[in-house]
Parts: sequence; structure tokens; C-alpha cells
Amino acid sequence: MLLSDIVAGLRWNASLGVKFLRVVPYSTLVIVLLTLASQLAMLVASFLPLKVIIMLGSEDTPNYFPAFLAGLERDVLIGILSAGTVGFFLSHLVAERLIEYTTQRATGALLAKSQKIVLFENQEALAASSYQRYSRASAGAVFVCLALLGLGWVYPEMSLIMVGYFLLTLFLFWQGARYSAALRQRLENGLAQLLNVAALTGFFAAFGYLVIDFVFFEPPGVIVALISFLLIRQAMQRAAGAVADFTLLYRQMPRLNALFFHGQVFQPVQVDSKKSFWPWLQTDARQAWVAEVLKVTTGKEVGELECRWHQLGNPSMVGLRVHTGEEQFLLKLYEPNRSSLALHEADLMGEMLPYLPSPSWIGTVPVGKFHCVVVALPAGRNPEPGELAASILQLRRALLTATPGSEVTQRYIRSRAMLWQRLDIEVLERLQHAVINADQQHSLDVALAQLPVLQRMLAAMPLAIFNPELSQDLIWHPDTENEAEAILLNWGVWTLEPVGAGWPEAEKSLHTLGEALAAGAAKRPELENVKVEQAELAALFFALERECNRQRYNQALELLPRILERASALENNESFNMAGNIDAE
Repeated sequence: MLLSDIVAGLRWNASLGVKFLRVVPYSTLVIVLLTLASQLAMLVASFLPLKVIIMLGSEDTPNYFPAFLAGLERDVLIGILSAGTVGFFLSHLVAERLIEYTTQRATGALLAKSQKIVLFENQEALAASSYQRYSRASAGAVFVCLALLGLGWVYPEMSLIMVGYFLLTLFLFWQGARYSAALRQRLENGLAQLLNVAALTGFFAAFGYLVIDFVFFEPPGVIVALISFLLIRQAMQRAAGAVADFTLLYRQMPRLNALFFHGQVFQPVQVDSKKSFWPWLQTDARQAWVAEVLKVTTGKEVGELECRWHQLGNPSMVGLRVHTGEEQFLLKLYEPNRSSLALHEADLMGEMLPYLPSPSWIGTVPVGKFHCVVVALPAGRNPEPGELAASILQLRRALLTATPGSEVTQRYIRSRAMLWQRLDIEVLERLQHAVINADQQHSLDVALAQLPVLQRMLAAMPLAIFNPELSQDLIWHPDTENEAEAILLNWGVWTLEPVGAGWPEAEKSLHTLGEALAAGAAKRPELENVKVEQAELAALFFALERECNRQRYNQALELLPRILERASALENNESFNMAGNIDAE
């Protein structure tokens, strides 16, 4: 598999190089030559200081210096070599600037030749960086070939050592990728680091041979040894860099094809089905791992089971409804890049909070590289479209009464910004751009002046669990005597907010908030001390944050008078206490 990927990558990179040479031949050749000149200048600039140090430690010019240098005085030679170091380093910097300038012009010509509309964000930057990366990788490959030829002329044994090491490294990667899934994953996700380690290992191997050659065999001259030392180091680094650059370009093939090839259209890369959770959902495959997951989470053997697709309406996870005997479970499999949601859900569900409108949590276990959340799912159904509004209202009322545990609350507050911390003066000041009359300006000025007071009011309130995922697919009506009861099936994005936050901000909806507080106080006594104006303030402030984040500043300005009205009512109430959660900040 690795060899086929290498061949495909080489063929595509070759076609990309042909495209560059056909459209911008002179620019491409100039960049490659400038890159080579930059690398050679940096190599010489690294080499000359070694000579200066050697001369500083000796009284005379070493006898292995070339004849045209050996005739110069020691101090004069030190000055010449020092000036040469600065000169070559400045040449390196000038070459890099010329490369940048030539790359910009060539990129413009390439994009103009392809005659495409804007395909994605920062496509000019991607085109420029990719073109420069290709030129740099090509120059690196040329440098390695020249280094091997040079060493083959002055030190053929070392040239053979390097070629042998390159072939050995390729063979080890090929065989390792065939038999080791861990190495395959490392090659995919951390190729640059592996190549750097391989390059460093190759350098030390060649250096070891150089030492052995000097100790036991007939070594070359000191100058040749020093030049070989520097060439080996640079060649190993350039080889690793070239392979990494060509590989990165190949992984961006869909975008680069669309940018540089006239007849290619942009098609986003689809996730390899072998790396997604879809193979795990095949009928034969899922029976085995589902049985193992249930055995681990329930602690008992599972007999015959029936798995059915359960729609969750979220592309980052899939659901399976599993029947075994009289029991029914819901298994949710999260994509690897969404594993944090599974762990966040487990943090809350593991608390087993009373009155939380959720199924009973069974456990969270890994399935391959995925996280699987298991809950006990009672017999029931999703709500009908006509029942959705009533179900959402019932769930919001239930969330008011679910008391978060002290430990999870403290961990949450230490980890995430709370509502009163998220909306600051800098965000509110942006509303200035949408003000159209004196009343709006006055409301904004008052809100900015009273923002610290508003924040203290919110911080003083008890917290409630908020779950924004209130879609039809994620609501479940268990078959109970009270058919109006509903539970939520997904808790991966829950947050803690002041009581009332997340409630609909329309006045008609806010009128129901007082009734929900009164009903919830029977199950959560601390709600008795929450005034309706407090909860409404939290709901309006939450809506203000939402509208500001969406840059719906007209709607945000309309909320300010209502927020100030609730705040004024609370300030006039002498019994209002702002001691609550401020200490938790």
C-alpha cells in the first residue's frame, strides 16, 4: 500500500511540475536556482566560522588549507573568512527575498492561466505557498543529488552509505506500514516528525562511519571530512524536507488541481470510508462490537440482540437502537474529532442528576478510535411535528429543576467562561455602528455604564443546565402514563447558565417563565428565591449575546430597553441579594 501511494504521489507531483514548467518555466527555474544558491550560501556561511575558530586556536595557518590561502597572514585570513561568512549569509537573505518576489509573480500567472472563480478562502495564499513549497522541495531534491554526486567524487564510500541509508529507511517504512497500524497512523499524522528523526539518525550513522574510517581505515583529508560532515547534515535535512513537502502537496491534491489545472473542478475530499465509522455499522460487523460494548458497560452477557439505525440528525455521530431481551439501549458513536463531546456528555450523565430529562446513562467506552456512549432507552417514540412545541416547553421547564452537582459545577466554572463573563464592553460597543436614533443611543449608553451591575446580577443567580439541542430527532417520548413527558437523547454540548438563560425572549414566552419557576420550586427549593425579573434578565442577556455573536445588531439594540427595565426593577427591590455565584468567579 505504501509503495502504491508513493508511486501515485510521484506521478502527481511530476504532473504538477510539468504544469509549472509549461506555464511559468523561467520563474520556476529561477526559483529552483535561487533556492539552491540560498542553501549553498547558508552551507558555506555555516562552514566558514568553523575555519575561523580553528585558526583562532592555532598560532599558524593550518597546513591543510589550500595553497592560495596558506600564503596569507593569519590575521588577514581570519578577516577574509569572517567577511566571507557575513557575505554568504547576506547572499542567503537576498536570495530568499528574490524567491518571495518571483513566487508572487508566478502565482498570479498560474491563477490567471487556470481561469477559475474564487473556490475557497485564502486560495491565493495557498497557491503561493504551494508553488514555493514545490520549488523548495525540487531544489532540495536537486541539492541531495548534487551532494551525492560531489561525495561520490571526493568520498565515494560516504556517498554509498547515504544511498544505502535512504533505501533502508524506505524499506523499513514500507514493511512497518504493512504490518503496523500504529506506524501507518503515525505516517499519516506525523510524517514530518518521523522524517526529522530519520534524518537525524542518518546523520549520526554517517558521522559514526566517518569516525570509524578515521580511526581504523584510510580517511580522506581533513577539509574533505569537514565538507562531507556539512554536506551530510544538509543533505539529510533537505531530503526529509523534500519528502515532507511533496507529501503535503499530494494531500492537498483536490485544491491544487482545481487551482492550477484548467480542466479540474474543486471537489472537497471525502473522508476515507475505511477510516470512518461506516464500516463499523455493517450488519455483520456491528453485531460483534455492540455485544462486546454492552457486556463491558452492563457487566453481563448479552444474548441475541437486534440493532436498528436511530436517527440523530448529527453528521458527527451515529446512533444504534439495540434490543436485547426486554431491554433497549441507545448506542451513540462519535467521530474521533468529536470525542470531546462524548466525554463532556459523560461528565454530566455520570452525575445521575435527579429530574434531568435524560435517559439513564450506562457508560462510555472506546470502540476502535471512536467513543461510544451507551444509555438505557425506554420504549417510546419521537414527537410528532404538532407535539414539538409542547415537548420543547416541557423540557425547558424540566431543565430548570435539574440541580447540577457541586463538583461538576466547580469544574465547569474553572474551565469555561460564564454568561456574565462572555459579553463585555468591547462587544457591546460594536452596537454603536447600528444605532439610528437617540433612544437607541441612550439605551446603549446606559447599558454600557451599568454593565458591571448587570454582570453582578447574573453572577448572583443559581445555575441551571442548558441544552441547545432541542430538535425533533433528539427528543424522545417514553411510553409512560404521562405521555407529555419527554427526554433529550444528546448531551454533548450542555452548558451551565444562570436560571432562565436560553428561554425564548419573546414577551409571550417570558410570561411562561414565572409559571415554570413556581412549578420548579417544588422540586428545587432554591428557585423560590429567584425573582421572575432575574430569570427574565438572564433570558434577555443570553439572547443579547446570541444576537451580538451573529452580528444581528438591530435585534440586539431592541433587547437593551427590556434588559434595563428588568435591571431597574431588581435594583429597586431591597430584598435582592447579589451574593450567589460571585465567589465562583
